[in-house]
Amino acid sequence: MNDAANPANAAPLSLAPTEFLWAIVIAAGLSLLIACIEIPSRAKSPFRACRNGSTVLYWLVLSFGNIVTTLLASIVVVKLPASLSPYYFLIAAFFGVFGFETVLKNTNITMFDKGVLTIQNWIEKALNAAAASAIDENEKLKEDARNLLVEKLKTLREDEINTRILQRMGPDAVKKLDAEALASSANSKLYKAFQLANTLSPSEAAALLRTKKG
Repeated sequence: MNDAANPANAAPLSLAPTEFLWAIVIAAGLSLLIACIEIPSRAKSPFRACRNGSTVLYWLVLSFGNIVTTLLASIVVVKLPASLSPYYFLIAAFFGVFGFETVLKNTNITMFDKGVLTIQNWIEKALNAAAASAIDENEKLKEDARNLLVEKLKTLREDEINTRILQRMGPDAVKKLDAEALASSANSKLYKAFQLANTLSPSEAAALLRTKKG
């Protein structure tokens, strides 16, 4: 007996409310995963620099688009074989998210009969804003790390700082930096700590920060 003759085995005409809800949750979850990959990649910054309001806004805009396409995909998904019906919500979310651009090519927001912004434009603008915020935040994190390193270097005796500068910057560096600090009425030890901090690699800086004051 085929599915058409047996209504119990026939595919549902649409997703059940709970299946719609699960499809939406999965689409939002996949959108978050995509945001966590795309923003650091676009900004060329670590993920910790991406934890800001612009990232949340991008995720919300991306989720909106993905949820729309997921709901549209569900119309087609219910036409698949009835044996796949337990997975319709998952398939709808998958095709809604990863078939996003194909659907959005025919989706647009209009005002006074003129196209204003496609959802794709919204997403691209939100991604660019999130990437810009991540770049700014990454620069702040770098500056904070540099200041922390300088504070650590300041705990060393000045002769230790001079020795490190001599080793890394050459025999005339200490005399040159002392002269520059004196000419500007700056703190010589602090100035040399800043200059030395600029020469350390990330691994060297991390190793220095881990050392205890002896």
